[in-house]
Amino acid sequence: MQFFCISFLAAQTNSNELNNLDEMVVSASRYAQSPFETAASIDLINREQIQDGQAMIHISESLGRVPGVFAMNRQNYAQDVMISIRGFGANSPFGARGIRVFVDGIPATMPDGQSQLSHVDLGSTQSIEVLRGPFSVLYGNSAGGVINFFTEKGKPGTEITPYGSYGSFNTSKVGSKVTGANDQVNYVLDASAMRTDGSRTHSQASRDNESAKLIFGSGDTQITLIGNRVSLSAEDPLGLTLAQLASSPQGAGNNAEKWNTRKTVTQLQGGVELVQKIDSDNGLKLMVFSGTRNQSQFQASTTTAVVSNGALSLDRQFEGFDGQYQYRSQLQGMPVKITTGISYGNDRDRSKGYCNLFGVLTNCSGKTTNISADANYVATNFDQYVQLQVDPTDSMNMTAGVRHTDTEISGNDNIGTSFSPTSKAYRRFMPMASTSYLLNALNRLYVSGGLGYDTPTLNQIKYTCATNCTTTTNTLNLLEAANTRQFEFGYKAIFPGLGYTNVALFTAQSEHEIVALANVSGKTVYQNANATKRQGIEFLGHFDMPYQLASNLSYTYTKAIVSEDYATQSNGTIVSGTKIPGVPQHKFFGEVFWKPRAESINIGAELIGISNMYAADTNVANSNSSGYVVANLRMIAKQKWQNWTFTEFARINNLTDVYYVGSVIINQTSSQYFEPAPGRNWVIGVQGSFKL
Repeated sequence: MQFFCISFLAAQTNSNELNNLDEMVVSASRYAQSPFETAASIDLINREQIQDGQAMIHISESLGRVPGVFAMNRQNYAQDVMISIRGFGANSPFGARGIRVFVDGIPATMPDGQSQLSHVDLGSTQSIEVLRGPFSVLYGNSAGGVINFFTEKGKPGTEITPYGSYGSFNTSKVGSKVTGANDQVNYVLDASAMRTDGSRTHSQASRDNESAKLIFGSGDTQITLIGNRVSLSAEDPLGLTLAQLASSPQGAGNNAEKWNTRKTVTQLQGGVELVQKIDSDNGLKLMVFSGTRNQSQFQASTTTAVVSNGALSLDRQFEGFDGQYQYRSQLQGMPVKITTGISYGNDRDRSKGYCNLFGVLTNCSGKTTNISADANYVATNFDQYVQLQVDPTDSMNMTAGVRHTDTEISGNDNIGTSFSPTSKAYRRFMPMASTSYLLNALNRLYVSGGLGYDTPTLNQIKYTCATNCTTTTNTLNLLEAANTRQFEFGYKAIFPGLGYTNVALFTAQSEHEIVALANVSGKTVYQNANATKRQGIEFLGHFDMPYQLASNLSYTYTKAIVSEDYATQSNGTIVSGTKIPGVPQHKFFGEVFWKPRAESINIGAELIGISNMYAADTNVANSNSSGYVVANLRMIAKQKWQNWTFTEFARINNLTDVYYVGSVIINQTSSQYFEPAPGRNWVIGVQGSFKL
């Protein structure tokens, strides 16, 4: 009776044990299964790893432990955390691309492939599932994989949880969460406010998040209402040159203060999900969603004159739906699971450019208005997919699927001086297949293959070169989509009483990857490269030790290179063998923690290591970011008193005060590539839960 409810909803976690093997994931097939059972690299980050001992401000706090995933905290709230998976998405100038992101089933990724992540509410997140690679056809348009965020569910009764934290750089976060469940409704309501002076000059920020999840019904029919809102205001300290990094590593970049570079965002979105169990073998799910995003950004200039398009605004409206049907049956005595569905998305952006003088809107030269550009950009997709899993024997399962995507990108200049209405359609079949073989109850081998497909984003088509690429025009640059063939071979093992491991080898070859053609006056013009390649090995392990000690380890080796020469206007020819910027070759995460069975205390130490990486396609020396190793300490204590449960934590990051670059800005025009990480810093927090 519960099969389809479980398969469509977030995987539930066991709060009593980290990395419990009994925890379920749904991201690969929408059927609940343990990570050990999946024929792909899929990782589950549970509530304890997300919330306990964490400031719950950056998603990089949680994602950094996953092999193959590189989440760079920019220390800049005017830009989202930059996320890449297996090197895909590393060249995104902001936000995330090349991966698909969902929050409770609502896409945080628009039809063009661009994702915004500031609305993710970690204070009420129950689990995060990361699928590395294009090894499920349920999601579409991406080569790197999928990140699914799931909000927790309320427990019987009502629980009120105020929480707060304070730390270095006058950084605070306060909030309150109300959760509960009865026969009629399950609910989670959360609101929080974050304030910080920032670790760098000109990096103050504030962010307010509100989220709600209401579930009605607990039988064959279940309706879920989901909504969230974020309001963000942040100064932008910009990146630093190599010389600035050496002389003033926590300073602001060129002209950031003079031009008062900054960004504001307000985003509101919501959705309704219907899950209908038809019988023990058939189920239906329908998700409908919509939202708005309003954004303004002020940029810097090296001149003292009025700058056209020196300030930008974005008014976005988006909506869509996803309908899925699930069916279980027998085929010649073999269990069969089928998921089929359709999805639709529509993103409508109105983008305006304004004349800016030292951070103040000013009338453009010779005009009586401050508007220098005004255009509409639209991305839509309509996809159909089917995925089939067959278990020929008790030891083997086979999965195959195909998705047909139909994406259209278009633009229209409202001023009428740059370009006439223009559009381009992108259509492709994206297949995948995998086979998993159980050597015995504790050891599994698997092999997977899939096709990734990445259309250009609306930001990547906005500019084309003019006058030998010394200037740009707003004529649409209708690029080709990137195609990636990726294969993975993996081994998963369980060691009773000790832990488990997952080892994966992958290779991915891309054609028409979208890269920089030229950087002109702060604007990037894009083109399609000929061919690129990514290969690597990933290791994940959890180990239990005597005296209530345990450890989590992950290691990633990634070789991401250009595999065929291509020409650029600004940087000459990028030759075969050049490293893809933003991708470290080595990444390590390790933690050891002591957690008595009573769970009244948790003390842990973390070690994070990243090798050097380039920030420019040319791999020039002044774009090379040195690698680093940093150590963190945390302590968590819990007490119960009558109806109250109290949790306190203290955390020290960068314990040895290492000087390092935490993030890079790919192909920055003025060689301001580097975003430095803070030195030793701390945060303390407290939470009290009252059960009515």
